[in-house]
Amino acid sequence: MIGKRYRTVLAAVAALMMMPRAAQADEIADLQAQLSNLNARLDHWAKNANDGLSLYGITIYGTVDLGLSYQSHGSPFSDAAATNVNNFLIKSSNNPNLSLASNGMSISTIGIKGRESLVEGWWGIFQADTGFLPASGTLIDGPGSIAHNNGVALAQQGSYGDSTRAGQAFNGRVNFGIESARFGTLTIGRNSTTLNDAIRDYDPLGSSLQFSYLGFFGATAGGGDTEDRLLDDTIKYNLTYGHLHGGALYQFGGLTAAAGQKGNAYQFDLGDSYGGLSVDAVLARKRDAVLVSAPLTTAQVAALTTPGSPEFGLSADTTVPATVSDNASYTIAARYDFGRPKLYFGYEHIRYDNPSTPLAVGTEIIGGYRIIPNNSAFPDPKVFQIVWGGAQFALTPSIDLLGGYYRAIQSSYAATACSDTSSGQCSGHYDAASLVLDKRFNHYFDLYGGVQWSEAFDGMASGYLHSASFDPMIGGRFTF
Repeated sequence: MIGKRYRTVLAAVAALMMMPRAAQADEIADLQAQLSNLNARLDHWAKNANDGLSLYGITIYGTVDLGLSYQSHGSPFSDAAATNVNNFLIKSSNNPNLSLASNGMSISTIGIKGRESLVEGWWGIFQADTGFLPASGTLIDGPGSIAHNNGVALAQQGSYGDSTRAGQAFNGRVNFGIESARFGTLTIGRNSTTLNDAIRDYDPLGSSLQFSYLGFFGATAGGGDTEDRLLDDTIKYNLTYGHLHGGALYQFGGLTAAAGQKGNAYQFDLGDSYGGLSVDAVLARKRDAVLVSAPLTTAQVAALTTPGSPEFGLSADTTVPATVSDNASYTIAARYDFGRPKLYFGYEHIRYDNPSTPLAVGTEIIGGYRIIPNNSAFPDPKVFQIVWGGAQFALTPSIDLLGGYYRAIQSSYAATACSDTSSGQCSGHYDAASLVLDKRFNHYFDLYGGVQWSEAFDGMASGYLHSASFDPMIGGRFTF
């Protein structure tokens, strides 16, 4: 079919050469349109040539990522946290821990997507997927992993971490739209944000949950809060024009009464790829962003069953504490491909302010969870900066060495400025570094092994049981 189309184009070129010059302009324009459409078809064919689960434009796809992880200071196995164990240092990181772990390099997913020709040069597209934990056979449920530790003493808490995936049947992307090689792609529904896409592309560890600070914590890709890496009720547009590319996203926050993300959001991306250099700049804004960073305390759990308290009647199984804020961020990131080595650099600046529209006790968020909100967490605006750099080096055609360094810096936002561990509102910083070896056996399967170190200082270490952790992992990844 493709060969026949090429012969048709070549015949058109031969006929064009014999035409009078005055008639050639319109024919050239038509021929260019045919070539553009043909190239788009070839690109789509090449991307799916090795995909054995595609039929009539419908593709079932997925990834299974499973390994063995050790933490010098960790927490027990969780059947809900996005990696089953806390690969990076968090407040409750405590005893040495050796465990099966999921999603070291990639989030394990199963999904379905489709691409069907509508008219010449236009396709209809859709996608739906969910993230799961192969080590436990359960769906990823970030808020649930936190709720499981409600009322548990810090030193006895299991692994947990907030996530945009909250146990929903489809906790990943769920969207549909149209696509054109010339006019770009427009999708509606639950989208990966423009910022999340850029962070993944410019992270030397590809937003790995085991080895990348950007992947594990998620605040960078979420514009301040992990729950905003994917956004519901959005319209998203991407376009490539020559060496320029860009995108935009808008969220209709609180579109329905039961919407899990209340405030609206918008993002803009502009990038340039020329030669081996690629650069992107992203602006992001989110209102009523929700951060769930720790379980309910014993006193908060008791309030759920105390008549007359604002929290009375809420369930300890589905209620979590939350910091609510209006966030604004800007990000600049670059990558240079020298052939075998690829160098990466990025910087993000995030500002947190108290929300312009406070959320009420019991407000429903993603996954049907309810929150006890803190709408006044920032006596002064909080400024959070993340800088990172790293490289990927092809040791052989099938073996890559990946390394990255990450530093997060927090300003003091307490009523009285401070720079020690007396409060989480004090200034501080967090360092992390990783080194990974990845061996690809074929299109479907690779093995990886690496080490990651993380350490917290001053305000970012406030309340921590330990200040540093060393965390190696080996694993395998199957992609179809």
